[in-house]
Amino acid sequence: MRRIPRAASKSRGVTLLELLIVLGLLAVLSALAVPTFSQQQAHWRQRAVAAQLMSAIWIARGSALKTRGSSILCPSRSEDCAGVYSQGFSVFDGEGRLVRAFPPRRGVSVHNRGGEPQAHTVTWDSNGLANRNMTFLLCSKGYARNWSVVLNRIGRPRLVKDWGTCPG
Repeated sequence: MRRIPRAASKSRGVTLLELLIVLGLLAVLSALAVPTFSQQQAHWRQRAVAAQLMSAIWIARGSALKTRGSSILCPSRSEDCAGVYSQGFSVFDGEGRLVRAFPPRRGVSVHNRGGEPQAHTVTWDSNGLANRNMTFLLCSKGYARNWSVVLNRIGRPRLVKDWGTCPG
């Protein structure tokens, strides 16, 4: 038996109207995603600085316990400890030798709970005890949420979300 081929259907392309509708939908979706993405970036930058501060605290405390001497968390990357934590921070042993330096992170500022730039040093003694309680409030411009690293006198840090108010 002989087959008769069907008529080939016309191959139809995309019309200009369909293309414009798809492009319009993509523009709306991307406009909605951009603010969310920038807030997510601010959130992760704050978390990265929080992780660096937690590491610096544990390194300083461990250094003091290991050497049976003191160690210092400094709000700068130089021995004079002049500056604020937003410019970077370092850990020094009791003899002034650099143990570890942490560079500043763009877009994140470090404050105390009162909103002032954090500039106090923390010293650990040979028993691993800190000389003060301290809060490092991590803020990003244009992002309402924040993270804080809260340090107690025992020398142990904890991470807290929305612990304080970032300055305007």
